[in-house]
Amino acid sequence: MRRSDRGSITLWMLGLSLLILLFGGLALDYWRGLALQRELAAVADSAALAAASGIDEEVYRSTGDLVLDPVRSRDLASAAVSWQGVDVVDLVVEVEPAFVVVTVSGAVKLGLLGAFVDQSEPLLVRASARALPVLLP
Repeated sequence: MRRSDRGSITLWMLGLSLLILLFGGLALDYWRGLALQRELAAVADSAALAAASGIDEEVYRSTGDLVLDPVRSRDLASAAVSWQGVDVVDLVVEVEPAFVVVTVSGAVKLGLLGAFVDQSEPLLVRASARALPVLLP
């Protein structure tokens, strides 16, 4: 080994360690986002099922048609989300006469990457679910 090469391995290992630390932080934050997305998907599913049970009873009794009451469906979806205990940034409930679509959004809290990324805007994750009203025989 030449005298001028002395310490070059130390510099290479230091650089490699910093890269591994950066990619490790990226992986942890990615898994946080993925875990939050799965949690929000479960919340959206339960909220959509709850909202689909908001059948307009007057229309059903008079015509026999399954039509959703928009106000009742939104209230049921909002109650289902609040029961979950998940920090939801945004809840959107789109009620059509024959189905309902619930979209929930949440913010990912960045760990190590928060030092390298501008955090003025939160990293949002969304999940949505669609449900139809059904009467069981």
